[in-house]
Amino acid sequence: MPTILQLSDLHVEPRGRLAFGRCDSAGLLESIRPWLVQAAEKVDAVVVTGDIGCDGNEDAYRIVKDVFTGLSVPVRMIPGNHDRRAGMEAVLGDFIEGRLEAVPGRQDQLLDIEGARIVLLDTLQPGKHWGEVPDAVLDRLEVLLDEAAAQAKPAIVFTHHTPLHCGMGVMDEDFGNRKRFLSILAKHPSVRLATGHMHRAIVQSAGATLIATAPSVACPIAIDLTPKGGDEFRLETPGFALHHWKAEPEGVAAGWTTFFGLIPVQTSFAGPFRFKDVVNPTE
Repeated sequence: MPTILQLSDLHVEPRGRLAFGRCDSAGLLESIRPWLVQAAEKVDAVVVTGDIGCDGNEDAYRIVKDVFTGLSVPVRMIPGNHDRRAGMEAVLGDFIEGRLEAVPGRQDQLLDIEGARIVLLDTLQPGKHWGEVPDAVLDRLEVLLDEAAAQAKPAIVFTHHTPLHCGMGVMDEDFGNRKRFLSILAKHPSVRLATGHMHRAIVQSAGATLIATAPSVACPIAIDLTPKGGDEFRLETPGFALHHWKAEPEGVAAGWTTFFGLIPVQTSFAGPFRFKDVVNPTE
């Protein structure tokens, strides 16, 4: 049965620079390499769902490349609002394969592994904090999910941004083509949508569609369900999501199970701190 490891929101800065003035995200990522090597041996793919860097810095991406190179399974990465496609192409191109090519220049991807179809959607809008999936990409997504259903093949969709609000006001933003995206997923209730961006483990539903948001590797957001919530972070233990397709007893439909876990490295648990020097780069 297929199992996929998801990491998100690494926010890696070049060595000597702290993410948001507080977090040694480069050192944190390098410290999880031994765990990552072992974890990769127990899964079928590793997916990193955006905000890989803080501002598209290529030196930061080189640190990421060193940490993820040489794993025993395929690794795929998509951009978040803090990334730059050009920088990712230049440094992390080995982790951007199987492009959908629905819209030139984007990093939407397809990865078919034994027992599952993985669709990765690029939701980056340069210079903006919120995400979007263009109609041409949704046209392709619809075909890919219909094909998987016809073959009785499990499918999972990864994005950086989530199309739903969660109650933390600062993070509850627009999502371009939200209604159409969710309507396509609604036709396939067994498809799991796995996202990042929120820096917390969150499970939501849109009708029959379950949406699992992975916790961040760096800078977990302080949970604050007010209109100003979502603008502070703590230095907590980095997290991950694990998506596993499982068979069920006779008469019960098979489906995805998502586990959330912590990566065993030491942190200070300091905070909360305000996000500062936040840059959403333009191409």
